[in-house]
Amino acid sequence: MAAVVVFVIILVVALLAGAHWYVWRRLVRDTTARGGTARRLGTAAAWVLPLLSFAALMSGRAGAPFWLERILAWPGYLWLAVLLYLVLALLLGEVARPLLRRALDRRAAPSDHPNEAAAAGATVPPRSEQRRVGKESLIYGVEHGGRR
Repeated sequence: MAAVVVFVIILVVALLAGAHWYVWRRLVRDTTARGGTARRLGTAAAWVLPLLSFAALMSGRAGAPFWLERILAWPGYLWLAVLLYLVLALLLGEVARPLLRRALDRRAAPSDHPNEAAAAGATVPPRSEQRRVGKESLIYGVEHGGRR
């Protein structure tokens, strides 16, 4: 019986440590420059928040004074809830990322089929000209060098 309890505790701690590492990796390491202030703050939060949660969980069992339990409980338990939603959102993003990448790559790749405009006898501007004209038409309302 004691072996099962120890196994469950090790499993829960490993799961929480893995979730914190994954959130740190995706939100801090992958988005900030090495040695920057944002990375240092994010890394500090990635260490302090799990320790605060652990302290909130253990303060009641350890017989800590009620005022200390109250101070630790609010941010500790709130962080556990935020961690759950962050992990779920990041995992959903992991699932959606390859689908979005495939759609964007397909949109950016040149087509094997000729344009309908080219088939109709119209000249198709070079790719760089299409991109420039596309931006101008969005920003200035100019399409192919003329006013709309």
